[in-house]
Amino acid sequence: MKKFLLITFLALIIIYENTFSQNVKVEDYQVPISRAKLLRMNGYWNWNQVGDSVTNNAAAAGLIYRQFYSSLPFAWFFDADLSGGKSFSQYQHSIKISSSARKYIWDERDFFAFAGLELSHLDYYKQVASNLTLGAGYGRYIDATALAKAVRIEEHLLREKIITDRLPKTTMIKIANIIDRQSEYINIYGETYENFWLFDIENEIRASGMLIGNHVGAIGILRIRQVLFNINEKVNNRYFGYDVNVGSKFILSTFDKSKSGSPNLSLSGRYSYPLGWRFQINGNFEIFSPMDSMFFRQVTSNIGVDFIYELSNRINFVANYKVKAFKQYGQSKFVIDHIFTTSFLYYLENEIYYGLSTSIQRIGTQKTLLGLAMTVQYNLF
Repeated sequence: MKKFLLITFLALIIIYENTFSQNVKVEDYQVPISRAKLLRMNGYWNWNQVGDSVTNNAAAAGLIYRQFYSSLPFAWFFDADLSGGKSFSQYQHSIKISSSARKYIWDERDFFAFAGLELSHLDYYKQVASNLTLGAGYGRYIDATALAKAVRIEEHLLREKIITDRLPKTTMIKIANIIDRQSEYINIYGETYENFWLFDIENEIRASGMLIGNHVGAIGILRIRQVLFNINEKVNNRYFGYDVNVGSKFILSTFDKSKSGSPNLSLSGRYSYPLGWRFQINGNFEIFSPMDSMFFRQVTSNIGVDFIYELSNRINFVANYKVKAFKQYGQSKFVIDHIFTTSFLYYLENEIYYGLSTSIQRIGTQKTLLGLAMTVQYNLF
């Protein structure tokens, strides 16, 4: 029954997106250079009391940074996850930094060679764990957020009866290219760049022949600025593409200063696809095993899936499921961790979100833990 309801829900989303879809699709945004960056802060405080006894007094904060650059011959990625907190008088923190670079062998094909470095540290260890991965892969990632903003602008202009119909695909892509070049306008025009930026967007709308009158007018400029500068609404990042990597992971150092051991065979991949303009799926996996006598007798795997749906221009629903499976040498079964979270994020203003989250965790054979948290999230950029 649950599977039937889930399939029905997804089918309704697909029908809705196809019925009211624009003339342009996410995959139409094929650009020679794609780049994106994100810096996000979040935090929460949880306090419980039964009678005169305080049963829980915990606070935590986190920092997430993502950046990537992808061109026809070269691409690089940089991710950083930092978190820390305090439960009663006990402090804890976790730091993970990973970077990778890839060189495409042919500009017109998606085969590449890559190198990746990962550093991590936990509060109860003095040593930084690190590993280096060398290998090859196939695939590309494209950031289509600028096109998503162009689609949101089109929705506003239609609602305000500023244009007669949905804009042609070529116009939408041209507007997205102008939006994507914001930093270029800033470098050329300085503090007055916004006038030239908005003027060029309006010119593309006028050239489409869909504009009612000669100008988008004051309300049109207001709606365009609301989208571009996240005023009273927020356009989520949109990515599409995939990559699959095969390589050797070399353990450079460990948390407890133990011997590094043999290199690991590493198989990993990522996948992102927006189904329409309000629904995004992201997935990733990694499997590695020592390349010695313990090959596939000791295995570690990580799988994650994200589901993001825009309920409105201000409210997002986010579901995340992570599975970690580990099989130690000499053991017949995997130890499996399950973590499932759901969140409603309400965009307040100035990149500030208020969130309500629930979680279900089953770590190995331990008891299932249920959680409820209210969070505040701030996107610096």
